[in-house]
Amino acid sequence: MHEFEDLNYKFSIRQSDLKPQNLHEEFINEMSLVDKVLISHYLELKLINISYFILAQDELKIGYGKTVEENGFLTVYELFILPKYRELGFGTKIFNQIKEFSNSLDLKIRSITLPSDRTGKNFYESNLITARALIMEEKRENSRYRP
Repeated sequence: MHEFEDLNYKFSIRQSDLKPQNLHEEFINEMSLVDKVLISHYLELKLINISYFILAQDELKIGYGKTVEENGFLTVYELFILPKYRELGFGTKIFNQIKEFSNSLDLKIRSITLPSDRTGKNFYESNLITARALIMEEKRENSRYRP
């Protein structure tokens, strides 16, 4: 567990095997607005070796990261902060805990983000994660955007 103080509050980031269900549902709902087809596909994947990094202020869960150990990488599949807590550096706090965990496993970090998700892309690039591959497909009827 990692504890820190910010904004005159105490926060913690705990690693867990249990999904923070409410936060996960909010993440899926938000990402479905960006690309419902890809999110539906993602939800069908059978992932193993999953770890969650849950950020809380006392008992209030305000964000999390989901990682999967696979193919010599620690892949960040989900990184989510409740909207009213964004732009305060909490995503970076979670990401730094994920980096410490990946270093302890001697694994490099890989991330998955939607190509039209500029917020996600910019976040990962600011944390020295670089795009290595793009999934290309025919244009669909509805354009993609992140609210």
